[in-house]
Amino acid sequence: MADMPETTKAAGIAAQHLSRVIGAMAGPEARPRPDQVTAVEALVEQRKRVLVVQATGWGKSAVYWAATAALRAEGAGATLVVSPLLALMRDQIAAAQRAGLRAATINSTNIDDWSQVLADLRAGRLDVLLISPERLANPSFAAQLPDLLGACGLLVIDEAHCVSDWGFDFRPDYQRLTRTLLALAERTPVLATTATANERVTVDVAKQLGHDTVTLRGSLARASLRLAVVPQLTPLERYAWVAEALQHLTGSGIVYVLTVAETQRVAAFLSDLGLDVAAYSGQSDNREGLEDRLRRNEIKALVATSALGMGYDKPDLAFCIHLGSPASPVAYYQQVGRAGRALDDATAVLVPAESDERIWDYFATSGIPDEDQVERILDALRSGPQSVPSVEAATGIRRGRVETLLKILAVDDVV
Repeated sequence: MADMPETTKAAGIAAQHLSRVIGAMAGPEARPRPDQVTAVEALVEQRKRVLVVQATGWGKSAVYWAATAALRAEGAGATLVVSPLLALMRDQIAAAQRAGLRAATINSTNIDDWSQVLADLRAGRLDVLLISPERLANPSFAAQLPDLLGACGLLVIDEAHCVSDWGFDFRPDYQRLTRTLLALAERTPVLATTATANERVTVDVAKQLGHDTVTLRGSLARASLRLAVVPQLTPLERYAWVAEALQHLTGSGIVYVLTVAETQRVAAFLSDLGLDVAAYSGQSDNREGLEDRLRRNEIKALVATSALGMGYDKPDLAFCIHLGSPASPVAYYQQVGRAGRALDDATAVLVPAESDERIWDYFATSGIPDEDQVERILDALRSGPQSVPSVEAATGIRRGRVETLLKILAVDDVV
């Protein structure tokens, strides 16, 4: 009997790992989707760069865990996952462990652990390292990056729409990934995934990955979601409508609002009516605890900003109410996509307000560099490198704004 061709053997191994990972994550009855098989084979067998644009709940993470397992079995280095949010990293570490992989993270909350994590990585005791795109700008981590990329078996860019200038959630730190791709060892496979890329964003991300990118794009329709709009309510009527809805909706869910201050106002209003809710934003002290309470259905709803969005994993999330319109249809899709992934029916209701457009305009313009502020920062740096507090003192610009402008200038190679 003739030996099996190497390509066929590799494809078979990739499919085996995919079936095992999907079984571990979704149950023994789950079966791989055709595009999942195609993606894993392209990464493992052909060492390609692959862009997967599929709906939430499709199983994008199963692709990179299966590819990691197959590549590690062949002796490849660990997988480096670039992930935008701490909440998302926590969920991904748990998912990797369910898939039989050893995973850890380097982020701003575990600086004391960095040395041990990197030592474990170099010793082969980790299969997956998760980082945020902001780590790429950290000088101490950037110094380690060339060695990490040289030994990397797979690079995963999660929420890849953030790479694109055309994306609804473009982040300057993601632009550093273009340079990271250039530093990868030859034939290192790359996987980019997102559930929220329109045609223009898909083309842009694929172009940045490289001309030979394999793009797998499916339908983003979600049959389990029932969408509704409740228009033309006064501010008081909007609050009252949400209170009434929470008393009748089954399960637990998220009430999205546009600002941090609004999370506090709405949560206080609903709590005074006896509803079990809590405010959640990027400024919340106990974000992980709040996420876990919602995940365990110990609370009716979190009143949240978009900080509770990308990657939050609660398959039985029953509803999303938007008290105020997100800035784009793509942003809205991304947020309501949290609901109904493991339910036959989930509810998404939009309750718009007249003030929405004014808030969108503020968010849209707050990220645009102010020419005068840029000149003041550049003047402060002309004499040589300065610390952020020094630049803040020299320019009179608040620290958060200084940090944002320095990121933009660094990405554009101005500083």
